[in-house]
This record gives sequence, C-alpha cells and structure tokens, in this order.
Amino acid sequence: MLRVKIDINREGLDWKKNNMQLRSTKGHDLNLDFEPTENLEIINSKTKIRLHPADFPGIKPKLLVSEGDIVKKGQPIFFDKKNPDVMFTTFYSGNVIKIVYGEKRVILSIDIQINNNNDEVAYDYYESGEIKRVDKEKIQEILCASGLWPCIRKRPFSKIAVPGPSPKSIFITTESTAPYAPRLKVILENNDIKYLQAGVDALECLTSAPVHMVIPDNEEYILLNELNGVQIHTFSGPHPAGNVGYHISNIDPIENKNTIIWYISLQDTIAIGRLILTGRINNQKIISVGGSPFVQDNKHLLINRGILFSDIFMNNQIPQEHRIVSGDILSGKFTKKDNAVGFYHESISLVKSKFNREFIGWLNPGFTKYSVSKTFISSFLSKRKKIFSTAMNGSTRTILPIGLIEKMCLLDVLPTMLVKSIISRDIEMMEQLGIYECDPEDFALCSFADASKMDIISIVQEGLNYAEVEG
Repeated sequence: MLRVKIDINREGLDWKKNNMQLRSTKGHDLNLDFEPTENLEIINSKTKIRLHPADFPGIKPKLLVSEGDIVKKGQPIFFDKKNPDVMFTTFYSGNVIKIVYGEKRVILSIDIQINNNNDEVAYDYYESGEIKRVDKEKIQEILCASGLWPCIRKRPFSKIAVPGPSPKSIFITTESTAPYAPRLKVILENNDIKYLQAGVDALECLTSAPVHMVIPDNEEYILLNELNGVQIHTFSGPHPAGNVGYHISNIDPIENKNTIIWYISLQDTIAIGRLILTGRINNQKIISVGGSPFVQDNKHLLINRGILFSDIFMNNQIPQEHRIVSGDILSGKFTKKDNAVGFYHESISLVKSKFNREFIGWLNPGFTKYSVSKTFISSFLSKRKKIFSTAMNGSTRTILPIGLIEKMCLLDVLPTMLVKSIISRDIEMMEQLGIYECDPEDFALCSFADASKMDIISIVQEGLNYAEVEG
C-alpha cells in the first residue's frame, strides 16, 4: 500500500537503551487561566450514579437489569452484543431506579440509587509473583466479567479491544499535554506502585506483545524506570506531544486497517493491578478541574466513576453562562450537570458561552485576542493567561491552506489533504494519507487553530467511520 511520507516529527528522535526520546517542536500549548492546582480532594457520589453506554463507541448494549432491581457493586448491568463476554458493571451497590431510552430504543442512561450495604462481587486474586504464571484465559475472564476490559482500547478506530486477537504492541498513556489535564505527579503520589506493576504483569499475561510506556522527559518520574516488563520512553514538547497517537506513530506505527495496537491509561492499568491483587474492583480515579470562575474548584479530585457533575460542583453554583465539558477543552464533550463524568475522561473543563458577534472585529488590532498565527498584536505582547469562550469569531468558510494546521499536527500525515479526501469520500486517498493512524483527539488543536473554522474533529471521525466500513 502506498503511503505519503513527510518528515515532520522524526527529527529529534534518539535511541538509548532501546528506548525512544520523542522531542517535538510542533504543536501549541494554550496559555489558559484557572489551571488546576496539585491539591487533591475526595468527592463521593451522594445519592445516585449514572451509566452512559454512549461512552463506549461501537458497542451494541444489551440490558441485564430492569428498573427496580437490586444490584451489587461490580455486577454486570449490560453487555456488548458484538462481544458478549465484555460486561459493563455498576460502580456502586444499589437499586436501578431509572432507565432512559432514546430513538429506536437506544439506551441513553441507567440510574442507580446508592445504598450503604457495601455488597460487591468478588473475584479470584493472586500474589504479585504469581500473575505471570496465570493462564491468559483466566486474566481475560476476570477483566471481562469485572467491567475493566473496556479500559483497554485499540487503534485504529479507538474502540474497545476485542478479546482474543493479539495486538502488535500495548501502550500505557501517562500524562496528557491537553489543557487542564491531571498531573502525573499527583497520580503517582496517590497510588501504590505495586498495583501498577501488577497491572503491567496482567497485560503481559494477556499477550506476548511488548508493553510501552511514554512518560514526560522529567527526572521526577525516574521511579517508573524500575518497572519490570515495560519499555519506558520519554516525550517533550507542546501539545499534542502527550497523545498516544503521536507515540504510536513513532514507536510502533500502524501499517494498515488490520494492525492492532492496544492502549490504556496509567490509572486504568493501576485499577487492573488492584483487581488482580485483591479480587475487588476499585472504581476510583483522579481527575482534574480547570476553567472554573471559582478558583477553589480548580484542583484534582479523587472520584468514583459514574459520579454526577452536580455532586462535583455541589458547593458552588456554576454560572449559567458557563458550559461544562467532560474531558479537555479541545476534544471533550459538552454535557449537563445531571450527567456523569465520561468513562475515559480524566479532566473537567469549564468554558464561558458567548454568542454575540463583535462589530467590525476584523478591523480590531487585537490587543486582547488569542492568536496562534500571529495575526493580532497580542501575539507580540506579554504572554498573559487567557480565558476562552465558545465564540467562533467567524463562520465556516473555504479551506485556507496556509499551513497552520500542519504545524499543529504531529502525525506523519498531511492534514489538509486528508480532510479534503474525507469530505470527497475518496477511500483510496484516505488510506494513502494514513487515515488508520488518526484519531479525532490528534486533530483537536488543528480544529482550534484552523482559519477556515472547520470542525476537523468531526470530519476525521466521519472519515474513520467510513474507512471502517469501506476500507
């Protein structure tokens, strides 16, 4: 298969002890105000939790419970019709009080009222030295039954990995470079390294593929070098240098549609290790909050999956003009306070809604406007932190190939040509331009900086959906 190759991010790569040092000068770090502090607060769900099957793209959920049922923590609530062994479990014990359906009986949400009886499902567990000797089928069975298998996703297409087929390699993500993302330092300080090692051992047990971990180029994380069974690589540079897509493209590139690469977050790896060592599910994870007008809200939180945003912001009433984003401010999803934090999301962003148009704004020298392309005078002034809003500052227009989005993308692709091929549904050109290496999050910064105001994230997702069927 013909591939278009461009030398955009191979520079600065060194080999040292079989590990790679990824150094990128492309991309951009948004200079935002109200960043999360390293303070950590524990937030518990108050009365109920909510499950959203839509958090898992590509699945066809089949319910296992009905309204009124009493469930234990870790009990399966629904499963994937395509992969019946993959269960999705509840994060608390309680009563199923409401199931909401959408069009064509699509399951939108399942509400579970929390009780305090602490009933939970227990699983087989092992000593740390035994994990590597456990049968692959047994580890797979535990992960599928406990609801932790969905933590493992695959590229291309960024969907839940299919149990059985062995991947080419496994990547553990550590610290995102996206705005308001949680700091690796906070995660490591509040977790036991033995659970991380157990999680790595479990992943090794599942497959013979190499396990890669890419960490910030910082001596502060030297403790991770003591892990066994994992190849440690480093990265440096502005966003999106922390994206797993950038790491995969340089360390073990995706060759075609049939290539299988697994990836999982550091916190989910720890959750797997804790399950294997204790036989109990721990659905806690650390997230970060940024962008809140209430400074005390901008910090790290230890939460349970399924927690509602209303429980997180109980002490402060979020102003009506602010939107809640589950995920980072570039690639997250707008949501409501009565919804739950996304299963894969590790940050919450608040952004001010703004719809009014600026009169003859194109004549404004832009002393206070944020500029990536150095169009406004503000780009030459002091680097003051900014507060963003939802304003587009213009409408969608003809594609302007000025090379700006190429500077924001670290993948070995040509973004403008790829977008055009997707819009024209040219599957052959899409494959030649590397559509299978792509994920919408890798183009979030492109979408932000694009002078044409295109929703590149949605275009790339449409391209992946089309390539999955027609490729």
